[in-house]
Amino acid sequence: MIRPVTRQLILEGTGDWTPCYMFGVRERFKWFRCDMWLEIIDEVGGVGYVPYVDGKRVGQMFFLPKVYARRIGLPTCRTNHDLEKTMVIGCLMVFREYMNRGLASAMVRSLIGFCREHGYTRIEACVDPRSPEEAGIGTSFFPFRKFGFVIDETSFGWEFRPETRMCFCNL
Repeated sequence: MIRPVTRQLILEGTGDWTPCYMFGVRERFKWFRCDMWLEIIDEVGGVGYVPYVDGKRVGQMFFLPKVYARRIGLPTCRTNHDLEKTMVIGCLMVFREYMNRGLASAMVRSLIGFCREHGYTRIEACVDPRSPEEAGIGTSFFPFRKFGFVIDETSFGWEFRPETRMCFCNL
């Protein structure tokens, strides 16, 4: 089951720690409770999805408009300057033991629907173009490919992971 990230989840926290390259911190509550996420929910209507299996949180996806992503230094495609109509996936991950169950795809599918409903015309994400096994904890390109995303070879992803690239899908 995929649930949207709510105001309550932001204010109360997600519970246990989840690894995420988006912020590079182990103390997740410090960034998660910041006002930016509440501002984005108020402005856009959402900031992410959380998959649950048997009532247990088993991953996460966080997204934000490109204007916010640029403001906080997230990697984005260099070739697209439509900040107002582009959504950026800052973090997409599923715990290893729950991979290959369609959870990442369900979150991407939910985001595509959200973006269409809210007038966004493009989605960007930082991915590792290698296979999911080689990518490890990094976000593999695999769940994006089936939705029409393409790799932007001119836009690098995380500077500390030189193999990463940006990918995008025009809706």
